[in-house]
Parts: sequence; structure tokens; C-alpha cells
Amino acid sequence: MQTDDIIAIEQLLNRYCFAVDKGSADDVAPLFHESAVLKPIYAGDPPANGRAAIHQWYVNYHKQMHSTVDHLRHCISNPLVEVSGNEASAQCYLSADAVAKATGKPFWVAGYYRDRLVKEGGRWFFKEREIHVHYQAQSEPRK
Repeated sequence: MQTDDIIAIEQLLNRYCFAVDKGSADDVAPLFHESAVLKPIYAGDPPANGRAAIHQWYVNYHKQMHSTVDHLRHCISNPLVEVSGNEASAQCYLSADAVAKATGKPFWVAGYYRDRLVKEGGRWFFKEREIHVHYQAQSEPRK
């Protein structure tokens, strides 16, 4: 049933946010299909092709993020999901916030995810994930 698939995909989108924020690469990588492609457009990095390469990308990401920020929190909104059999597309806005360790100042990031998904073995996986960031903003001290 398509409604069940949409709910499962929305759960995948949310599970990703928690895995990136509170988990490790070992939590994030299994959300991607074995042959998936991660396209971190915002970072200018080349695509990570395959689950092993995606795992390594998130190892590096977590190492960098966890050393520079506290309280990382991703949120998604307005998920738009279209299902066609065992394939789907999704897009949603992303917002993230954290506190920079160096300054103690909070900052925000806004952008969107664009995804292609595949259902295999009764479970949905990211087949292709693009990460786009529109802007970052940092809090200014009160005067």
C-alpha cells in the first residue's frame, strides 16, 4: 500500500537525522543501499559511490563535526514523497543548528535534501541523496 510506503520513507528521512546527529557512520551507512550514491553538493566533495564509500564519508564528517560543534540537531520539514512501485523520490527542507565549540555561539544551516529511494527486501533505502545548503548564519552577541 502506498500510504505505508510513504510512512516508511518519512521514517527513513527522520532516522537519518538522528543517526547523523547522535549516532556514528555505522548507524548512517545502513540507511543507504549497497550501490547508493551520496552527493554532498554543499561541500563540493565528489560523490561517494557505494555504501562503503558513504560510510567513510560519514566517518570523516563525524570526526570533523564532533570536534568542532556541540548539540548538533538536524530537522526536516515539508517532506514530499512520490512512490512508484519499489522506487520513490523525496525532497524535504533541512535545518540544522549547533553550538560552535571555539566560540560558544549557536549557528544555523538551511537547505534541502533531494533523494531517490529503492525498496528491497521490504525495506526502503536511500539510492541517491543530494545535500544542498542555502546558507549558514551565526548568532551575534547581544549588546
